Amino acid sequence: MDDREIFARALPPPIDVAVDGHFAGKLTPQLRYELQGWVLLSLAALGLAGVLALMLSLARAPGAEILPFLDQVFFRRVLVVHVTFAFVAWYLGIQGAMTVLVTARLESDSGRTSFGATLVGRAGLYGAILSYVLLLIPVVGDRGVPSPNNYIPVLLNPFYFAGLAGLALSVALPVLRFLARVVRLRHVEASTLGIACAGVIYLLALACVPAAWVTRPQGFDAEGVSEYMMWGVGHVLQFANTTMLLCVAYLLSRITLGETPLPPRLFKAMMLLLVAGAAAGPLFYLGFDGGDPTQRFMFTALYRFILPLPAAVVCVSVVALLVRRRRDLWEGAPEARGLAAAMVLFGYGGLIGFFESSVDTRTPAHYHAELIAVTLVFMTAYFALFLPLLGRRTERRRLRTAMYLTLGGGQFLHSTGLFIAGAMGVARKTAGAAQGLDSSGKVFALALQGVGGVIAVTGGIIFIVLAGKLLLAKREPSVTATGLGGVEAV
Repeated sequence: MDDREIFARALPPPIDVAVDGHFAGKLTPQLRYELQGWVLLSLAALGLAGVLALMLSLARAPGAEILPFLDQVFFRRVLVVHVTFAFVAWYLGIQGAMTVLVTARLESDSGRTSFGATLVGRAGLYGAILSYVLLLIPVVGDRGVPSPNNYIPVLLNPFYFAGLAGLALSVALPVLRFLARVVRLRHVEASTLGIACAGVIYLLALACVPAAWVTRPQGFDAEGVSEYMMWGVGHVLQFANTTMLLCVAYLLSRITLGETPLPPRLFKAMMLLLVAGAAAGPLFYLGFDGGDPTQRFMFTALYRFILPLPAAVVCVSVVALLVRRRRDLWEGAPEARGLAAAMVLFGYGGLIGFFESSVDTRTPAHYHAELIAVTLVFMTAYFALFLPLLGRRTERRRLRTAMYLTLGGGQFLHSTGLFIAGAMGVARKTAGAAQGLDSSGKVFALALQGVGGVIAVTGGIIFIVLAGKLLLAKREPSVTATGLGGVEAV
């Protein structure tokens, strides 16, 4: 099998998932505390996002305009907060958790984490918690004008901006701590390099913010400046999210099926290609005047022409592995089935993305499928990696399978409904009567997206309840690998 890494097959009894030998038994008490904090924080973000997603689906459903509180202003404000927690806080929380894991692997030789490193890690975790509070203040207080920017919409309120800035800097702290260790290594394992690349891309995304502020065009109103500020960082951040998706998929293949989907050297090359593409982002602020349409197009071109290649190489390799090992999908851990569902949804979202329009609901149909596919992969990481390493395990295989398929299937229906509605001319970022539901086709399409949204949220609720219950339960012994044939508690 050329130079692919071969690991132990996932044996259903007694733990139900394999434990990756690169991370098992490597967590110091300090880093275990950090990992649990980031995992809980991410779960809280997803829980908030799920509640808001249900409200959005109801607001888009035909007849919702009869409810007095589901007006257009309410819809836009909820949409902003939903996107922030679902596609910013949740993703960044997973990046924080994965960064802690690879940091633990590098520090395992010493058996302890230094005081300075612990201080940096705690500052990042506590700063992220504070940022959640700041983000919620204007929502609870009914303040802040919604600015529905692409990628990172905001509420024009000082507390909201402080929350976003605090969250960004809080995630940067463990990333910088990890990168400071990686640069001293002569050889880096493939998944560790991939997560390091995600960290570098994340820092490149942050660099776009001051660059955009310095070059912001004169004469723009507050919403125009906000859109300009978030356009570049949003595009580059998609490179970081995609890199993290590919890293987790690589690890999940190794954990659940016992082998990686592609050779480590090829995987490393794809990760470095993502870094090279993302590095062009901040340079666009130097090469083009602020507000120049060409600058805006270049970010879009970066996303369309650079990002797909490494994503396609890794995802096609994962799909090929899943097809070749299809019998094992139903015999091994449910997380293999979750990974398969995510790959199907990711491919579907990419396909309908070729037909999207920036003004109608085909655009959210595309990116919701893509983003929920990423969410599915991250959810499987909880039960295949995070929870076992934290000493929390479950054997509820059917429930976990139903959870993954419910979220993936519901999102498939949700995106299909949005795509059909958009093809019929329904505008994006609207609700109720503003959608112009003047035909039975539009009504059917949005009813379909509403049903799909409820189904998808149901899968998310199952995940949050199950994972939250395990995280808050009494801790069992964590796990470690025993050679190639099994696992044991430590």
